Amino acid sequence: MALADIILADGQGTPVNHTFIYVSTNNGRVLRSELAASPETPLTHTLAHSERVKNGAKERSHLMRIDRTVLDSDGITPFTANIRLMADVPNTILSDALADDFAAFVRNWATNANVRLWLKGSVG
Repeated sequence: MALADIILADGQGTPVNHTFIYVSTNNGRVLRSELAASPETPLTHTLAHSERVKNGAKERSHLMRIDRTVLDSDGITPFTANIRLMADVPNTILSDALADDFAAFVRNWATNANVRLWLKGSVG
């Protein structure tokens, strides 16, 4: 179950579901790829977790990352962009309520308009 496919819809005018299939595990990171994407323009999804001690308390870090390669207008030169979602949570305060709040904050902030402005340099 942990390495099951992950299906995410994109944000196009007519959304398309992308199925990310397990490819490998490397340095604690689980990499999935959309196998329907062309080899020249891969679309990948990464999940990772780690634990460390910060200010004397154990803390877990969590990463979700999407990498998308797009060909330049010349149709040849590939450029790769990514977006990452990180969470660092001390183990002692981890709760479903905190997770639900964080999910709501990100979900409610990450509107198309906000992400467009943010990627153009806006700070609010």
